[in-house]
Amino acid sequence: MRVLLTVVFLAVIFSLMILVDLFPLKYYDIVVQYAGDLDPLLVISVIRAESSFRTSAKSNVGAYGLMQLMPETAEWINRKFKTNFDYTTVEGNIALGCKYLNYLMEKDGDLRTALVHYNTGPYASDDIKTDAGGRYVRKVLTFYRIYRFLYRR
Repeated sequence: MRVLLTVVFLAVIFSLMILVDLFPLKYYDIVVQYAGDLDPLLVISVIRAESSFRTSAKSNVGAYGLMQLMPETAEWINRKFKTNFDYTTVEGNIALGCKYLNYLMEKDGDLRTALVHYNTGPYASDDIKTDAGGRYVRKVLTFYRIYRFLYRR
């Protein structure tokens, strides 16, 4: 019985170690600085979903960086909030992404809608919002559950 318990214990520890490697807290200090009303673990989940922590990730439609911001969106956020962040830097990308997600949360009133709009843009067709947006929301919320399980203090 003791051997079985030891094996189970080691399997759980090994599994947690793999999860921690797959779900790191990269850039957490920067996220905390700019998260505003957002849970920093939610922002980390968005980064994980958007870019898998690749700082120079670029989508086929031109979204850039950790939080996959479109250059036009970054420019709009800077104008709206009277900031001057560079979306091509780690800190600027996170700052702008957090400002935008906070704005969407306030405007839309709920997390799911804000995440759909973050992913598809607020003017996408209903089909795109339902299909791509729905998949994106499920992905981010799954990552968020994992992050909360691993790191909630």
